[in-house]
Amino acid sequence: MSSQVAALQLRAQSSLQELHAGVTSLILTDFPDHGNIGDSAIALGERRFWDQSGIRMARVQSQPTLTRATLRSTMTIAVHGGGNIGGLYPAADEHRYRLASALPRGTVLIQEPQTVHFATEARRREFEQRFARRENTRIAGRDDRSVEVLRQMMDDVVLSPDPVHLLGELPALPPTQEFVYLRRRDDESAGRLREGIDWPDDPRDLNALRWWANRSAEMPPIRHLFQRKPSTWMHKAERRLERGIAYLSQGEVIVTDRLHAMLLGLQMGRRVIATDNSYGKLSAYAQTWLSGFGSQLELREKA
Repeated sequence: MSSQVAALQLRAQSSLQELHAGVTSLILTDFPDHGNIGDSAIALGERRFWDQSGIRMARVQSQPTLTRATLRSTMTIAVHGGGNIGGLYPAADEHRYRLASALPRGTVLIQEPQTVHFATEARRREFEQRFARRENTRIAGRDDRSVEVLRQMMDDVVLSPDPVHLLGELPALPPTQEFVYLRRRDDESAGRLREGIDWPDDPRDLNALRWWANRSAEMPPIRHLFQRKPSTWMHKAERRLERGIAYLSQGEVIVTDRLHAMLLGLQMGRRVIATDNSYGKLSAYAQTWLSGFGSQLELREKA
């Protein structure tokens, strides 16, 4: 394992131990049951940490399959990490606020590592009022800039690398071409990349399962069908990550504006050319954690 990959793995383990101090079991909410393969990589990194730390993952639920029992839980609740705080993803914000409002005051609520970007000042105030002021709430920021913003509102803030680093070096097939391009096609795109696809689509069976799971929010009688073992949920994430690595492995060089394509590429041992998203997420992360990769990473056109 390269020294830089190993160093980030150790730092992520240490930071997440601080975030989860005293926790022996938890319920994971906001499981990423969608086609963003980077989120699946995060979920698998989170699982790796909990397994290594002896923390039992009692249940897993996506946003639509969240149950009343979870909202009444006295067991620690974890909210999946990523980059969805601040108004660009209203459903994720509302999920977070619903938990903060409904959970018993004594229940520990942990927001796994996040990049924080508030679209407006109103969104920042809403986060402060509806989430940050709750007792027994912990959060990790994925970069120095996010942590600085969070510490203006909360006391229990940890600086942590993304959990994907806990996956270590990632085996990949030999490249078949010089470049592979993966570019955002959502509101975070800065429009700088002109070539490439976004993450490969889910296979038909995962699409069908996701469609029905999403309907369970409006059809409570079928919600019980999706209260499955954590291993069943994580198998979805494993399949998605395999597809993502297979796509990225085609290139000797990965060109991307997605954070996790950048991180997965580095952990695959590939050279990466990264272009920032609309608000500087990739450059903020790289400046905090990735200087040790040297010429393996080239960051272009910072936001």
